[in-house]
Amino acid sequence: MDKDAVVVEYLKIYFSSHPEKIPEDSEKAFELFQKLHKKYKNKFLSDYRQKSEKYVDRFFDDKDGNKYL
Repeated sequence: MDKDAVVVEYLKIYFSSHPEKIPEDSEKAFELFQKLHKKYKNKFLSDYRQKSEKYVDRFFDDKDGNKYL
């Protein structure tokens, strides 16, 4: 799944749970959606990057030689 699609799903869940947070003005709502999309996407990417780095570090630091288990 594309990172943008994952973030959009997070936003759908958030705003379906909190419909009162959506502004009445369409321009303000659009700006809010863009701001939150960028925020969640950056968080998603940083989390993914950290998990990938931990996996690679663990893979190369494995002293037993069981790299594929």
